Amino acid sequence: MKPLLDLIKYGQSYWLDNLTRAMLKNGALQKRVETQGLRGMTSNPAIFQKAISGSTDYDAQIAQLVQAQQPVLDIYEQLTVTDVRDACDILRPVYDASDGGDGFVSLEVSPYLAHDTEGTMHEARRLFQAVNRPNAFIKIPGTPAGVPAIEQMLYEGININITLLFSIQSYEAVAQAYIRALERRVAEGKPVRNVASVASFFLSRIDVLVDQLLGHRIQSDGPQGAGPRPQQLVGKVAVANAKLAYQSFQTIFGEARWQTLANKGARVQRPLWASTSTKDPLYSDVCYVEPLIGPHTVNTMPDETIDAFADHGVIVANSIEDGVEEAQQTLHDLTAVGVDLDFVTQQLMHEGVQKFIDPFDMLMRTLANKRLAILGERAGSQTMALGKLKSAVTSAYKAFDSRQGARRLWAHDALLWTADPASAESIRQRLGWLDSVETFRPRADDIVTFASDVRRAALRHVVLLGMGGSSLSPEVCRATFGSAPGWPELVMLDNTDPAAVREVETRLDLARTLFIVASKSGTTTETHSFYRYFHERLTQHGVPQVGEHFVAITDPGTPLAEEAQRQGFRRCFENPEDFGGRYSALSYFGLVPMALLGIDVATLLDRAHHMALGSGPFIPTEANVGASLGMLLGMAARQGRNKVTFVLSESVSTFGYWAEQLLAESTGKQGRGLVPVEGEPLGAPEVYGQDRVFVWIRTADQPEPDTETKLAALEAAGHPVVRIVLHDVLDLGAEFLRWELATAVAGAVLNLNPFDEPNVAESKQNTSDLLREWQQRGTFSEAQPVVAASGITVYCEPGQPWIPQPGQQQSLDTFLRAFVDLAAAPDYLALLSYFLRTEARHQALQALRLALRNRRRVATTLGYGPRYLHSTGQLHKGGPNTGVFILFTADAAADLPIPGQPYGFATLQQAQALGDFRSLNTKARRVIRVHLGSDIEGGLKRLAESLV
Repeated sequence: MKPLLDLIKYGQSYWLDNLTRAMLKNGALQKRVETQGLRGMTSNPAIFQKAISGSTDYDAQIAQLVQAQQPVLDIYEQLTVTDVRDACDILRPVYDASDGGDGFVSLEVSPYLAHDTEGTMHEARRLFQAVNRPNAFIKIPGTPAGVPAIEQMLYEGININITLLFSIQSYEAVAQAYIRALERRVAEGKPVRNVASVASFFLSRIDVLVDQLLGHRIQSDGPQGAGPRPQQLVGKVAVANAKLAYQSFQTIFGEARWQTLANKGARVQRPLWASTSTKDPLYSDVCYVEPLIGPHTVNTMPDETIDAFADHGVIVANSIEDGVEEAQQTLHDLTAVGVDLDFVTQQLMHEGVQKFIDPFDMLMRTLANKRLAILGERAGSQTMALGKLKSAVTSAYKAFDSRQGARRLWAHDALLWTADPASAESIRQRLGWLDSVETFRPRADDIVTFASDVRRAALRHVVLLGMGGSSLSPEVCRATFGSAPGWPELVMLDNTDPAAVREVETRLDLARTLFIVASKSGTTTETHSFYRYFHERLTQHGVPQVGEHFVAITDPGTPLAEEAQRQGFRRCFENPEDFGGRYSALSYFGLVPMALLGIDVATLLDRAHHMALGSGPFIPTEANVGASLGMLLGMAARQGRNKVTFVLSESVSTFGYWAEQLLAESTGKQGRGLVPVEGEPLGAPEVYGQDRVFVWIRTADQPEPDTETKLAALEAAGHPVVRIVLHDVLDLGAEFLRWELATAVAGAVLNLNPFDEPNVAESKQNTSDLLREWQQRGTFSEAQPVVAASGITVYCEPGQPWIPQPGQQQSLDTFLRAFVDLAAAPDYLALLSYFLRTEARHQALQALRLALRNRRRVATTLGYGPRYLHSTGQLHKGGPNTGVFILFTADAAADLPIPGQPYGFATLQQAQALGDFRSLNTKARRVIRVHLGSDIEGGLKRLAESLV
């Protein structure tokens, strides 16, 4: 140990470039300090990545932090802060004995902050306070953005180790920053004696890159000129650069300006030689130690270099001053042979940041996986067999990480989706859902209290009047959970067919019914019509205090909010304005109806919180639950696999209703988009084209081996298969957030805005136009049918190529089959029905779509209008022109009036169907309207005979 112990005699401290919990616990660090002359140590993300992922020493603390629901980044910080604090305590005697001049331990800010001044300062303050030891150093890189942060932190009295210095100019910049910081303190009467800093000058990395560049220039058989030869400079540049940096140190800290500060008790900012392990095996293993010994210096060495120097290191007093002229000549000759040292050091700065980012990401991935392992089955699971997309998706993971995709998502960075300032501002106004768990966890008690009051009022039914995003998540929960014992039954109404309205009304005791009027805008036509109808019905039945039978869920200041106040509603829940409708499952729109079912919304939000932790901003994409799924979906669509086919276990069989809207309305625009396929029975590989991604969602208690066998066959055929296992149905809280995050990421991959719905308004406007036409004429104008038979009438836009030419008569069967045969991969067939859904009708349509899938080998979807207008309708008109649409209408058996309107529900429904038909035609979609007359069941049977 003598060479190590002798270093201090010549003004140099040696520090350990390593830190592990094992050396803290087994006495190894204590021994180095007490018997081997160690006077400090440094750490960085690479050191911690190796320590934490390569041992079980941290597992107990990790488990404790996971159980405390700490985010992965917080787990990392608490692990590292614990180690640094303990190391500071071991080195505290050195600090005290040197009167605060030595005995320091360094902790680095996130490498992602290397170019973020404000972020660096915020984290440096937080970490220094967390360690709470006077002999702690916070490491900040000496980037242009780092220099002002370094000055400010030193001014505030935070000890700073400036890292990643490669050039003399960068060194001089941070030395001046140190002096300015102390001068500011002196000017304000603040002490400077205990403000410490070192400037870490990197060595071996310089030689690695310079030697490579020199090697390219060596010409062993070339002409022997008088000038310098590249081979003469190999292995000399790093030490030469350091010697000249030391000359700058002496100049800067030898001036009168510094002496003024020294007289106030200031200590010099010591140069610290970093990256001192030898990378080239042909070099001496102490080549970055022996020539750089001198006063006021630090050499930070890894274990192997320390051992090598202890074994055979040679100390030459003040070796740092030897050969200064030779060092100057070396750098001059380097330029002469064509190597630009400024370029080298700039490149090394960029590489140095990345060399810390990579292990930092690896460690975040390790901690994310450890977290899942600790949670076990409570966390559920998500596995993805990427199939033929493996190369594209794994490459995309890295690209997304390089753009800091997950961090930007959680930071509400709208530029993740657009570079247009106006569009970015619009997106920023719709990102509140990212904070839904934090926003609504504190409100859960209030929601539950309200629901309990409703329960005590002995109300038997709660009817949700809504459309799309305001009703789909409650419908999923109603079907999944049902009503808890003693809680009211939840009834959904999102169909304007008068039969649907009548069917709901016949189930109710109006005097014991609560109606939820849910509309983000407060102006949704269907919701407003339902509200007016039932408000009048309650009034007609003489129900007292009619307003007490209504609850509003809407944005602040909407017409619905005003109506709620005017009519004395039982409650008006005003949702945050920055929640888009389809991203509102974990807001009042979803949680209030869920609570009225007796669902434990607090636990539901807790499960969502776990999903947020597993998809957090600092978890790399590959290990990030939400981001990895979104990356797969987005890249799959870019590779032509845009049919997201849901395979759902019985326990969560309706989840696709909500996910369908989320995916379709969010991504179906600009001629691109994901096509969700919900409710299509799973088939054999031969019935599918190469446009599918399969997503199996089940609860842990429903393994379904038959489904697994079928999916295994699809996986073997090269189809991507995602398997998601929920711990239990309360994991729907997590599932809502998982898919919101995945959809947002998929939108970024597809380069579109997943938070608007530019084509939804078209059908609404067409509906309004048609209703005005009806009011003027008492009827709707329709084109002549192209074919009619057996009570079925078929309409399509004139001039379409599949229409029989004049004089060419086709039977119903021939026409329908010809139209269906237009569908070929990558098309999809969409069945769109405007009538009351009954079990018999739904099964008939399901049988029809299955037969069509098997016949045409294309994806099929099934929607009910007008509900789908607020869901897949955006995809139909704004997404890829690959849909083949059959729109079904029928005669209403009887109408119901809409109070305040000259028309009833039957007229509204007909206008909606015709309006959407017009919109699809305007977008040049392949669409027909099949009118079934008054016999819907018979018409569906007849169609099956024609098409199967």
